[in-house]
Amino acid sequence: MGAQAHALIALSHIASFSHLVLDSTVCGVLVNCSKRRVSTVSNSEGQSAPTSLSLLIHLMVFHFLLVVLLTTIGATTVVHAQVQCWAPRQNEGSVTDNRRARHLKAMRAAETILKQSQEFLDPPVPVRMRTTMVTNRHEPINSRLIVRAYPEQTSVGIGIWKGECGIAPEADRLSGSIGRISIFFNHLSKDMFMGQDEFPKRTGTMGGYSEYNGWVVISKNDRLPWIPQTLSDRLDRVGAARERALADWRNAKASRKAPDQAMIDQTAALRRKTDPAGADQYVENMRRLTVDIQAAKAKDAVREAHLAKLLNEYRAYRASFTAQQLAMPAVWADTDGSARKAMEAQVDELRELSVDEQGRVGDIREHSRGLEREAAASVNEAEERRLRMQARDLLQGVDQIRKEHLERAALEGETLRGVYELTNLKPGSVEQALAYKMDPTFPNRNQPAKIQVIAVSVSALTDEDVSQRPEYVARKAWLERVKASIDYASLEALLD
Repeated sequence: MGAQAHALIALSHIASFSHLVLDSTVCGVLVNCSKRRVSTVSNSEGQSAPTSLSLLIHLMVFHFLLVVLLTTIGATTVVHAQVQCWAPRQNEGSVTDNRRARHLKAMRAAETILKQSQEFLDPPVPVRMRTTMVTNRHEPINSRLIVRAYPEQTSVGIGIWKGECGIAPEADRLSGSIGRISIFFNHLSKDMFMGQDEFPKRTGTMGGYSEYNGWVVISKNDRLPWIPQTLSDRLDRVGAARERALADWRNAKASRKAPDQAMIDQTAALRRKTDPAGADQYVENMRRLTVDIQAAKAKDAVREAHLAKLLNEYRAYRASFTAQQLAMPAVWADTDGSARKAMEAQVDELRELSVDEQGRVGDIREHSRGLEREAAASVNEAEERRLRMQARDLLQGVDQIRKEHLERAALEGETLRGVYELTNLKPGSVEQALAYKMDPTFPNRNQPAKIQVIAVSVSALTDEDVSQRPEYVARKAWLERVKASIDYASLEALLD
């Protein structure tokens, strides 16, 4: 409720009560005058004092009530006149450049429209408002109007009001405002409307205009600033990832080199003078590293062939579509996820050892247990130690069989996932589009001076740890009212 409404209500109540007291006062005086007329005439002038005193008292009461009335009106006006002042406007970019005159005119008109919102001018706490106008520094294609409301202090008590009507320079860095209205002219970006799924999230309707991810979009004929990603877009993304994987692998392979033997011998000789045991350990570590690198090189050809195969499969699949199909919206064929479940089941099966491998593992374990039994029965300590080491080496062979199997399974699993990733990308209809991208033709960059699309957002800058406090709940409710009160139709009139 606005300040005028509160004042009128107070005026009504006080006036009614004042008239009631006044009527009682006049009536009482008249009755007293009626009853005492004879005695007043016959008595001396001093004996009429009680009547005059009573009238004086009642008149004082009436004047007191009038003072209360004026005080109430004044107090009501102060309580609800929460916008203390408008701080000097901030400009960023070449706002005064003649090439940006149309955008400057639109921003000023939008600011006037905002100031006509009674809800916006009646926040739950006293604030100072400040407008920021931003234009593109490089070309006159877009602009942004941002109006923020600043309370006297931040949530942690840091003062952000300065002077008669100023705002501290660090106010925005401290998230000092309790609310912000953003009106963007031709200024659009994907992260305004879409999440990681690259799909515009419809969040409602405001004033008859569609809202996506909290942004109300206003344009001629309700044109939206995004279009479906094409089959070519999605396939190119897969191809780029596979080309990058192969290139990264080749770079890693080229940088992997075995330690130089001459350098190993030289380093070991120097260390052996002061730490013979440490030198021996160093030589052993370098030997193991060399063995590991040589073993990895033996598998390099297999890995590279696998990555090259994935890339060739992509190229063949892309070539199977016509130019018209590649230009159609990309859709996902596995709509119910059944194909993914079947593929993942195959991958899980690949991790299991084959019957032949299970037989080999069983034979090795049985042989190892036999050696352990022989070692337990041996009375020769050296022989016992030899048998136990041999049994342990056999079990390491089991681990090696499993490791090699899982490595092969991993490659085969990648192949299955690669096939799934490709074959479920198909050309389809707009209604089934897999994802979207910003329309590069809208707004038209060849017409930078025209206001072609407007995006409006009302948001709060509040930390999560205080967002549930009563005062912040009230501020959120205020912003919701502000959002609903904006004259979106007048903003649409600013379009060219």
